[in-house]
Amino acid sequence: MKVESVKPPKPQADAGVLHKKMMQLLSSLWVTHAIGSFARLGLADAMAAGAERAEAIAAPRGLSADRVYRLLRALTTVGIVVESGGGRFTLTPLGRLLTSDAPHSMRTSAMLLTEYHADIWGRLDGALKGGVAFEALHGEPLFAWLAARPQEAARFQRMMLEVHGPETPAIVAAYDFSRFQHIVDVGGGHGALLAAILAAYPGRRGTLFDLQQGIDAARQGEAGELPGITFAAGDVFEFVPAGGDAYLLRHLLHDYDDEDCLRMLGNVRRAMAPHARVLVLEKTVPIDDTPGPGRWLDLHVMLLTGGRERTAPEYEALFAKAGLRLARVLPTAHPAVEIVEAVAADAGRP
Repeated sequence: MKVESVKPPKPQADAGVLHKKMMQLLSSLWVTHAIGSFARLGLADAMAAGAERAEAIAAPRGLSADRVYRLLRALTTVGIVVESGGGRFTLTPLGRLLTSDAPHSMRTSAMLLTEYHADIWGRLDGALKGGVAFEALHGEPLFAWLAARPQEAARFQRMMLEVHGPETPAIVAAYDFSRFQHIVDVGGGHGALLAAILAAYPGRRGTLFDLQQGIDAARQGEAGELPGITFAAGDVFEFVPAGGDAYLLRHLLHDYDDEDCLRMLGNVRRAMAPHARVLVLEKTVPIDDTPGPGRWLDLHVMLLTGGRERTAPEYEALFAKAGLRLARVLPTAHPAVEIVEAVAADAGRP
């Protein structure tokens, strides 16, 4: 009698494990909003000032001590606070990032990412058919909306400082700017990056180019002193200052679709000298399954501005249409930014 071998069935993932994982994913929204309220209501500031019990944290703000206690108890599970016994709580180093005066405070980011930046995600269903979720909610594009609301624009700029500020030393360290005499920061906002480059490479000239409200904020010292910088106000969709031999575009192109990017890059191409370099300071999306936040940020900018994150081949194709050529992609020590370098398409290869 012939005996057939039977392969044992492949082990199936435990249904309970899958269910738990899915609940963790679905409930991540709860964590985000809890952190946002903790920051927005100044609870982290109260704890940094010495308050340890829910009553002392809640009372000055007209909050329920019981409910504040329950919020703090929940935040112990994600490392924001620690309960030391007897109803006392202390901030962790992670939680201190949500205070107003932390060296690398993320308080404004925690607030905005749970306000209008969160509202747009409720429009994802419709956005997958087309359009921009922020515009559907507010009736105008993000940057026009901010321009009409100076206080919101100031908060947005603070968030940009919080999110992108730690990238600045990594950018300066990763690239040799000594070859350039005149550096133009296109859409440079607060000017912190340009100031850091000029400090590291004395004798260079810098031009900070942005919309008038951005230039006004930079002049007021939003990011500190800006010695050696010339200010130029204008619209990158209309022109870019000529005469630079390096043009910086930091987290700018990802806010726009390809058509708008080509308009900006076209203006840069017309302004740059034959030997000049274009440095796009963004993080490319991996073309393989390497993990990272880029694919999620891609969805966020799609909803917020209609923009997109791009792979290196997508940058290469975009540059080619603008008369540029991708030269190289340089990593930095910061995981959220690379230096995507482009030159004129007809420039000689090194």
